[in-house]
Amino acid sequence: MKKIFLLLSLLLSLQVLDAQTAYYITGSAVPDGVQQLVAFPNGQYKYAGTLYEGKLRVSNTPSPKTGTRYLKPTYEDSHVVNHGLPFTSVMARDSLAAEWTVPFSEDRYRFTVDVQARILTGELFTPWNECFMVGGATSCAWNTYTFLPFSRVENEICTWTWTGELKYRPENGEPRRFKIMGQNAWEPKSLHPFQQDADILTTSQLRTNGSDDFKWSVTKDGYYRVRVDIFRETCEAEYLGTSLPTAGDGGADELQQAECVPPSVYGVYDLQGRWVAPRLDGSLRRGWYVVDGRKVWVR
Repeated sequence: MKKIFLLLSLLLSLQVLDAQTAYYITGSAVPDGVQQLVAFPNGQYKYAGTLYEGKLRVSNTPSPKTGTRYLKPTYEDSHVVNHGLPFTSVMARDSLAAEWTVPFSEDRYRFTVDVQARILTGELFTPWNECFMVGGATSCAWNTYTFLPFSRVENEICTWTWTGELKYRPENGEPRRFKIMGQNAWEPKSLHPFQQDADILTTSQLRTNGSDDFKWSVTKDGYYRVRVDIFRETCEAEYLGTSLPTAGDGGADELQQAECVPPSVYGVYDLQGRWVAPRLDGSLRRGWYVVDGRKVWVR
């Protein structure tokens, strides 16, 4: 009978977690003492921002009350920065045992609570050095090392903008689709919508990497301005119309940089797609490089 009761209690706790629409973090490591996690379309909950050295707890209410449950790490002294640690659901009376450790203060903590998998994964986010647009709906199609560059927003190290034309291009593969990359090549960083053929104009949240190679699809031809916050995994897009924006709208300068440029103009890249030099010369270290889409060995 006792075993049946424990099993029913466990099933009830899982149902409580699955039914939740909000999660919060509290504790000495949390700015202002409490912050709500952001819900994403895939059922995950995320935090991106400042954490202080100390402890935090994850719960389904901002303060203890009847029905409050905490996500207790399976292991003692579990750090919020990790490669994926399991947790269980416990009641408020066990909240002191449900603490996660934040080792030091930093502004770019990011962690994900996967309620279905019962896993918390966290990191100290490293800002990207570059960001690109690529796809059948762009002027560069799917050609490696010719991706269209975003511009970093001034004073916002994790935010990037791109302005250019997206349209149905029947001469390209997947002629209406495109995606966003973290380098001028296919690996390792990429951004995707949460479902195939999502409209960039209605997209507000992004997915970083993942096994599903979902892409956005152009619903109407014309010029777009796209803004992505890679740290918070958010997106804003504006449709500018079928004609080129004027310089007074901040469009002309951006559009010049978004044109498809042959790789020889961009220069020399390493095998990870990172720009290293404007041309082949004696300043390059020995190794393999990519020039004009071809691998070149420098002695």
